[in-house]
Amino acid sequence: MSMLAPPALDLEFAFQIRVEFRDRVMFSPTPGGGRGYVSVARGEVEGPKLRGRVLPNSGADWALVRQDGTLEINAHYMLEASDGTPIYLQNRGYLHRSDPAEFQPSYFVMAPVFDVPVGPHDWLTRTVIVGKGERRRDPDHSVFTYFAVRS
Repeated sequence: MSMLAPPALDLEFAFQIRVEFRDRVMFSPTPGGGRGYVSVARGEVEGPKLRGRVLPNSGADWALVRQDGTLEINAHYMLEASDGTPIYLQNRGYLHRSDPAEFQPSYFVMAPVFDVPVGPHDWLTRTVIVGKGERRRDPDHSVFTYFAVRS
């Protein structure tokens, strides 16, 4: 059986979201490892394809902390485009660290899905988007950089 070379994906920078967090709550152990959430306080959206803000207090990341140390990200919150369009975001992905003592994850990747009213931003509902996260301190926040997969 021959191995096919994977196709090169054409990724286009779409936007970046800076999300500030408030409360971090963990409860464990659970049968799957541990469970926790971090509430979304506020944030900004900047980029060539989307600009706006993260609506304050509009959701949280409900993470599962697996026994191998990997976090299964499952975040839900609302964005508001600069023209006032509401945008629902569900961010699913994984975060893990090569060394548990490190602050910055070695792998922090997600595949978001969006729900948007028909109009100028509904391209989000028919485009595959992938993102990479980065943790930051002072204040506690993350930066998510998103790319649209072009065909």
